[in-house]
Amino acid sequence: MVKTNFFKSVLFVAPNYKRRKGGISSVLKQYELNIKDFNFLPSAYVTNKWLNFMLLPITLVVFCLYLIVNKEIKTIHIHGASRGSFYRKYCFYYIGKKLFSKKLVYHIHGAEFHLFYDNSNAFVKAKIDAMISNSDVIIVLSKEWKEYFETTFIHPKIYVLNNIVKRVNEQKKEVYEIITVVFLGRIGERKGTFDLLNVISNNKSFFKDKIQFIIGGDGEISRMHNFIKEEKLDELIKYVGWVSGEKKTDILQKSDIMILPSYNEGLPISLLEAMSYSMPIISTNVGGIPQILEDNYNGKIVNPGNETEIEEALKYYINNREVIKTHGKNSYKIVEDYFPENVISNLKDIYSF
Repeated sequence: MVKTNFFKSVLFVAPNYKRRKGGISSVLKQYELNIKDFNFLPSAYVTNKWLNFMLLPITLVVFCLYLIVNKEIKTIHIHGASRGSFYRKYCFYYIGKKLFSKKLVYHIHGAEFHLFYDNSNAFVKAKIDAMISNSDVIIVLSKEWKEYFETTFIHPKIYVLNNIVKRVNEQKKEVYEIITVVFLGRIGERKGTFDLLNVISNNKSFFKDKIQFIIGGDGEISRMHNFIKEEKLDELIKYVGWVSGEKKTDILQKSDIMILPSYNEGLPISLLEAMSYSMPIISTNVGGIPQILEDNYNGKIVNPGNETEIEEALKYYINNREVIKTHGKNSYKIVEDYFPENVISNLKDIYSF
């Protein structure tokens, strides 16, 4: 555990990571564990977006009072995404930067930020431009996202900071007779869940007694259950709900391969966590994923929506089981750069702007 007090003058602003799900929450939990004097203020307290909207004025008043009382705060580190998240964070940016003259770090996690910007009207685009150009530092999750922001916006200080994942000090088990493939994430079109389900349905006879699937997450659960029932996939698929804590640890320990056939991503925490458990990855070449996934080295790269490639990747591991352990070891080598001691050190360097 790193536990440094270098960040005493930094205030982190993000959704309440203790009550919410997803990548930003996972990152903040690791920051709390590894940063001494971790200063944090929620930008949203609950999961209901309308209630958060109604509570926003109170939240902003609390933010102002916090900055008035805590004079040692010099930098505000805002973690944000797209759409509603951006609108809330813009309020914090404006108050922190314009009214209190604090340095501002804008840490962008949104997997669809490019779509959000492209589809926004001129007024919203102006606000996005203003927040990005007036932030002292922009942090993104991969070199691919850095290239996007450098070509789309005007800002001299855009840095890549790896998402953080805890170190796992254990050897991966040997591959069992039946391979276990795990999917963790929001169930829906963006994550490619139903592309995966189609592949399983089209190959259920071949997959029987060779491979099994664990699906964990929230989202379009009813649609998924209906598909599994109609296609008679109960013997191949086990749905475990949203997983965290010990339940997630248990699943990652028991699984052999992680699959995430997404259409858009930042840098998925679920993949990094799987890699820390020495798992090969089957995923797409979107967002920051190419930064952590090398085809035929620590997994298989497929194109978004290409069910044939997903099928071929799964059959590759069924037919070449000995490669699973080799690719898993390579995953662990790659993910070491994402362990707390490295990420916190890099974040300290970024703060020296």
